[in-house]
Amino acid sequence: MSRAPGAVSRAAAARLAIGARALGVDFPVVQAGMGGVAGPALAAAVSEAGGLGTVACYRSAPGRVARLVRETARRTRRRYAVGLVPELMGARLAGQLAAALGAADRPLVVNSFGLPPADAAAAVRAAGHLLLVQVGSAAEAAAAARLGADVLALQGVAAGGRHLGGTTTRDLLARVRADGPHLPLLVAGGVADGRRLREAAAAGAHGALIGTLFVAAAESDAHPDYQRALAAARAEDTLVTDRFGLGWPGRPHRVLAGPVTSAADPPPRAVVAWLAEDGVRHPVVRGAATAPTVRTTGAIGHLAHYAGTGCGAVRAVRPAAELLARLRADAEHRPHTEH
Repeated sequence: MSRAPGAVSRAAAARLAIGARALGVDFPVVQAGMGGVAGPALAAAVSEAGGLGTVACYRSAPGRVARLVRETARRTRRRYAVGLVPELMGARLAGQLAAALGAADRPLVVNSFGLPPADAAAAVRAAGHLLLVQVGSAAEAAAAARLGADVLALQGVAAGGRHLGGTTTRDLLARVRADGPHLPLLVAGGVADGRRLREAAAAGAHGALIGTLFVAAAESDAHPDYQRALAAARAEDTLVTDRFGLGWPGRPHRVLAGPVTSAADPPPRAVVAWLAEDGVRHPVVRGAATAPTVRTTGAIGHLAHYAGTGCGAVRAVRPAAELLARLRADAEHRPHTEH
């Protein structure tokens, strides 16, 4: 019997099943660990819906990391991930990791943006947790495998936020599939709907790591203005720039076009907003790597609105469970219910 046009192939369905088993979830979609945006509410909602939610540790001190882990655990009985950024934290990463693992009440997935130090990777594995490493090149994929990664996320230049490499997801996936390592492979960048996930699985992926779609989740901590801008955007409204490098230099990043990117020259670095965290107000300088959150006040439009080219799939703020259900139904090419 021939399958319906657009239906997921048996091979693609088998790959998605492998990805789900590798991650220990119902459906192999990992919500990206977006600093400031991906808090316990979002991570838990995605995990409860059958994906893998990630609570972002970002720059948090160890005490706050432990609180984030415990709060996420309180909200869901399912597996979830903690997001770490090794290159950003340097020597402070060890404290973050120890706090996360010490607060864990179940096996976690440690979602590392970039290659972790060898001792950190060993600590994750020794404690019985899974290690997911996001990479931007075939060389990094091989290095991550040598560190003991269980799953790889291959990030292409269509991704929102910081870029780990300079190639497309399609080319990177083809290269890693051809040369190894032979681990479950997630794609990251440009995938925000079921059709693109289905196409990625047909090309050899075992799932996807998705950020942009979940910025617009009801449980996200993204500022409402950021969410509204995302819902109104198309792929052509994004661009890769270096203008939000303050605090995290050396990584080009994809954002929505705005006042900072449209200026002929980089605008002067002045305080344009304030971020309230743990009872303290922190100044946010124009050009900082900080995304606007519900705790941010000021000139929101002058801050980094990270967005991948999949932003056209975002049309409104919806609960994470609804976003994931629709994505899964479209990936499997079956009817879904509109709410």
